[in-house]
Amino acid sequence: MALSEQKKQEWEETLRKSELIGESDTIVDHTQGDFWELLSQTRGNFFFTETQLIFVGGLLGATTLNIPFNKITKLSLCNVGGIIPVMPTGLKVTYTDEKGKTRTAKCSVLKRKVWLEYIKNKANI
Repeated sequence: MALSEQKKQEWEETLRKSELIGESDTIVDHTQGDFWELLSQTRGNFFFTETQLIFVGGLLGATTLNIPFNKITKLSLCNVGGIIPVMPTGLKVTYTDEKGKTRTAKCSVLKRKVWLEYIKNKANI
């Protein structure tokens, strides 16, 4: 889902103020979707910048996630929310956090195979 130039600039300003992106980082693409933690679902926006994957969602953007592409170690399709659909409905992103711990994030987005390939290319996986 392409953002208008005005919306893109507004989001970039918001992400900079929240210190989720640096001054030189820019939004390349965007989609809406859900971030899953255990069985908890948060709806929001996924941003793909030059250097990272960012999620902002929940009440007043209370839930955020930013994963530098160079910290992603594995990507796969997955099921989310404890349901067992015929086809996977999410992306499982495995990455190393700022403390060196391995973490996973489950993201439910449309066109997940397209985003999977996009992130694989950015992360050099």
